Amino acid sequence: MATNFISLRELEQLASIKLDSNAYQYYRSGANEEITKKENIDAFQRIYLNPRVLRDVSKISTKTKILGHQIDLPIGIAPVAMLKLAHPLGEEVTAQLAHQWKVPFTLTTLSTLSQSEVAKHNKDGLRFQQLYIQKNRQLTEALVRKAEKEGFQGLVLTVDAPILGKREADEKQRFVLPPHLRLEILEELAKEANIQLQTVANNQGSGLLKFFAEQLDQTVNWNDIKWLRSITKVPIILKGIQCGADAKLALEHGVDAIWVSNHGGRQLDTVRSTVEMLPEIVAAAGSVEVYVDSGVRNGTDVYKCLALGAKCVFVGRPAIYSTAIGGREGLNKMFQILQSELVSTMQLMGVTSIQEIKSDGIVHRSKL
Repeated sequence: MATNFISLRELEQLASIKLDSNAYQYYRSGANEEITKKENIDAFQRIYLNPRVLRDVSKISTKTKILGHQIDLPIGIAPVAMLKLAHPLGEEVTAQLAHQWKVPFTLTTLSTLSQSEVAKHNKDGLRFQQLYIQKNRQLTEALVRKAEKEGFQGLVLTVDAPILGKREADEKQRFVLPPHLRLEILEELAKEANIQLQTVANNQGSGLLKFFAEQLDQTVNWNDIKWLRSITKVPIILKGIQCGADAKLALEHGVDAIWVSNHGGRQLDTVRSTVEMLPEIVAAAGSVEVYVDSGVRNGTDVYKCLALGAKCVFVGRPAIYSTAIGGREGLNKMFQILQSELVSTMQLMGVTSIQEIKSDGIVHRSKL
């Protein structure tokens, strides 16, 4: 049975069988030698749990709040490009399941489903729109306006991609978008700007991917955060913060939340794992909420991130792989596993709510 997996560690191998090589290598790949991609997972093993006993753990609550919105689990879906590569229903399934589980869903700019369709499937769920500040600022503003219109409650600005990282697996594979898929959001933006795009035979959307890469702007700086704030009242979340110094600057520029991310190890190789960056960034962020992604494969990983100060933990590849393996049922199974593992970890740690999870519940190997 496609969803006969019992842990998230199994997902990549199962997905490698289910997906064609073009899609699998695109999702699996990291930058250069993939050292950071591996470290994102391995670093959790260097953090030990420090349980308390003889506490009443008969009733457990995993509810919490981010940006004032209540969520049932401190686990969200990270922005993932072209989800219909993984499953024909792609973003539809992920948006629906996020709504069902009452967790945040983040829609990528490189979506194969439009913002309006995602909004229909996510209904009154907590959804964010990921974006880049592009060379053509009118395109960025058009995306923001559409997100506002469709009821997105947060703008996740990716700040770690002035250029795309070197992904050797992609280069060897010569990744192409299958001809039956469309980059719905980019198409709308291109039409908005009256840009004529040349598609390549047997690769519907290659012109859009080229257009997207060309729109990455190496001049973007902190002043552009002020510009983005000037055009919208939607909360701004900076995704890709990787050190305390930048967290302080984010605080100074009035962002609403900070998202610790190294792009799943897909941008700059040999940077620290996100769980190792997290304490420094939380300390610098003050009262601003901090989220984190990359490397989470178990409920204990979620617990450790929360103990280090994260308010919410986002997953990317596990959501892709579980959807690829079993569609709606596969993604639902992923959430069931993470929820069950987080609850059992809380019980064995002697805490009954997310708010009780503190830093004294973990010990880093280097401190022993």
